[in-house]
Amino acid sequence: MENQSNSGNQSRFLIAAALSMAVLFTWQMFFAPTPPPANTNANSNANVAAAAPTTAAPAQPAAATSTPPVVTNPDTTPARTITIKSPLYEVKLDSKGAVASSWVILKNKSPKADIPVYADGSTDAEKKPMQLISQEALNRSPRELPFRIATDDAALNTSINERNYQIVGAEDTITLADGEQRVIEMTLTDGGVSVKKTFVFRGDSYVSDLGVTLTNNGQPVPNTRLLIGASIGDHAINNHTFYHPESEVVAGISGDIYRHQGNYSFTYDASNNATLTDKGSVDWAAVSDSYFAMVAVPATPATSVEYRASKYDVQTKPFFYSIFQWILRNPTTSETRHLVTAYLPINTDGSVTKVYTGTKDYFLLKQISDSSATTLGREVEITNVINFSSYSFLRWMIKPIAIVVLHSLNFFNWLTGNYGIAIIVFTFLFYMLLFPLRWTQSKSFKKASGNAPKMKEIQDKIKDLQKKGVSNDDPRMRDLQMQQLKMTKDALPIGGCLPMLLQFPLLIAFYTAVTVSLEVRQASFLWLPDLSAADPWHILEFAFALSMILSMKFTPQAAAITPEQQMQQKMMTYIMPIMMLWVMWMAPSGLLLYWFFGNIVSFGQQMVINHFNKPNLPPETEVVAEVPKGAKKVKPKLA
Repeated sequence: MENQSNSGNQSRFLIAAALSMAVLFTWQMFFAPTPPPANTNANSNANVAAAAPTTAAPAQPAAATSTPPVVTNPDTTPARTITIKSPLYEVKLDSKGAVASSWVILKNKSPKADIPVYADGSTDAEKKPMQLISQEALNRSPRELPFRIATDDAALNTSINERNYQIVGAEDTITLADGEQRVIEMTLTDGGVSVKKTFVFRGDSYVSDLGVTLTNNGQPVPNTRLLIGASIGDHAINNHTFYHPESEVVAGISGDIYRHQGNYSFTYDASNNATLTDKGSVDWAAVSDSYFAMVAVPATPATSVEYRASKYDVQTKPFFYSIFQWILRNPTTSETRHLVTAYLPINTDGSVTKVYTGTKDYFLLKQISDSSATTLGREVEITNVINFSSYSFLRWMIKPIAIVVLHSLNFFNWLTGNYGIAIIVFTFLFYMLLFPLRWTQSKSFKKASGNAPKMKEIQDKIKDLQKKGVSNDDPRMRDLQMQQLKMTKDALPIGGCLPMLLQFPLLIAFYTAVTVSLEVRQASFLWLPDLSAADPWHILEFAFALSMILSMKFTPQAAAITPEQQMQQKMMTYIMPIMMLWVMWMAPSGLLLYWFFGNIVSFGQQMVINHFNKPNLPPETEVVAEVPKGAKKVKPKLA
């Protein structure tokens, strides 16, 4: 089943890669007289966004209703904030609503990595904490924070989400070491309503527990939902692109993956609010961006999950969204953003909902998934929170290739100590594997080019016979067709395009790996401060376009006989790179490094092929000043 999201961030890259391959393929197939066929954030920068005015009305966490809130008892419980510190994270629980008001990831500890984690834009001089909670969500009234509870009663929702809970037996700051865990209970009694939230945090795990007990006059409250979000992710990003998208809601439902991005999937009303619902057996629901996620796994699968979103505008630091803006020096200084929240049905008998909050490191998520029967209470595959592809028809192929790429890059990074060098080594080895196919490609197009004039002559003869009404069974027509078949042996352009077709899935898988690998994020190389972000000086974008021209000019193509075909080839040689320069503007520099170096390797391989694949020509006539002694005289032939 295809995902229920337009997923523009991958769509644009997919279009770019497809255009690149399709145009080159079409050029080689049809622009020459080849044989005819037989009879294809919010804390956006935390300081700027916090001061930015918002235009959106806040999304209500409860179902729409005009019932006024009823408070039986005055809220006399003092407000408290409990801080939980561990080597992996630092969390603040607010007694008002018993929600998480801050969640900072300190480092990524997985079977393949143990590295500190900082927010986007961090430098050696300034390390910004990796805060997952949106400042916009925190500033709203009511606040849109994780672990709120929603029921069908708006008055009840206001009471249990806006009142202070009692916290028993917990100091204001709790420090956990590896192997330690702590239980924190928060309770609220309001008239006949009784609520208890039981949190369990572990010092060496990103997985925490949350048990909810909710009764009204001693009876369980039906249709209770736990709210995940809003918009968990890196909110220090100044502006979002299709390569660095905003947070999205994701769910594993009936064996499929559903993704909804705030700027594509939702239809907003006049108040800038929107809702969606997916039905099926819900194993887990999450809110995540490219590199971080909060995933909730209920004690038993739910039968549906609801998503709510709202949009608002923020002021940003000036940025150039496209190359045309960059050339015209016309920066953008604002952006429309979206808060997205998942409403996950849960049991209210104290059953534990497992909550993973951390990085989307594949190796870490794989470890948790493999031991999910122990860590999550039942077998659940949460690696799919990683966006291996927004399209189900591609995911089955891209995911295993991307995983191989992740393992390879991780190994070469360990070997070389630098992710930029790891990408170069990986690219070189992959292109060397394609070298035999490239040699075959060169021979195929060389033979096709040599046969082009004769092929055109045969085609013209066939057309002349067809105009005269000669049937295909005529001996003359059969003879010409046999000549065509002999000339197309080992000279079919489709065979020469095989290396290009093999690179296409790898290119998408490499893009996926670069955009999900925690080690690529904020990895520096030469002048590039972050291989997961665009080149700040745009040197690599232009180098990529120039290398593309170089590679296309020296790669053998099917012969162009007519002036029109020659002009078409020249136009594609230069227009294609310009088009790709526009599409790949703001692309991750790690991806451009792979593509740029691949073009350089291709060019070098082609020079070697051209050297060893020269046509056999007779030696040229040597012009001498005088006839050597003893040279045999040749009598001139009379006309």
